[in-house]
Amino acid sequence: MASIKKDINWETKVIELLKEKKLSITVPRKMIIRLLLKEHGPFSAEEIYNKLPKNTCDQVTVYRCLNQFVETQLVTPSYFEKEMVLFEFNDPHHHHHHIICKICKKIDSFHDCILNKIETSLAKKGYKDIQHRLEFIGVCGACQNS
Repeated sequence: MASIKKDINWETKVIELLKEKKLSITVPRKMIIRLLLKEHGPFSAEEIYNKLPKNTCDQVTVYRCLNQFVETQLVTPSYFEKEMVLFEFNDPHHHHHHIICKICKKIDSFHDCILNKIETSLAKKGYKDIQHRLEFIGVCGACQNS
């Protein structure tokens, strides 16, 4: 999968991604992927629905598209809490992790990762297609000061 560049033709890139995953090119799919590419996230399905232009599709279509995107690994779900699933575009060239505030639920991304050494060790043991997800939970500065 090609890396996402800043000087991109969004329409072309979105269509290319959908074709690569053998998904039909529909307006809702294009709009959801474009949103996730441009704004990155992570976002809940409801946030995605609310960010789309009015009358793009209904909420059921957003959920259906997100499920298809997760199945094809175009989108990654993050399970921060039992009932809180957030989605973001799965760019293999943009590895990062998250921290969520226990109080206000604000989510920040960070790019430090020490797990690559562990993945290399696992690959030496014969494992393939190794992936990992790591989320931290803490109290943000704003909540500490209130």
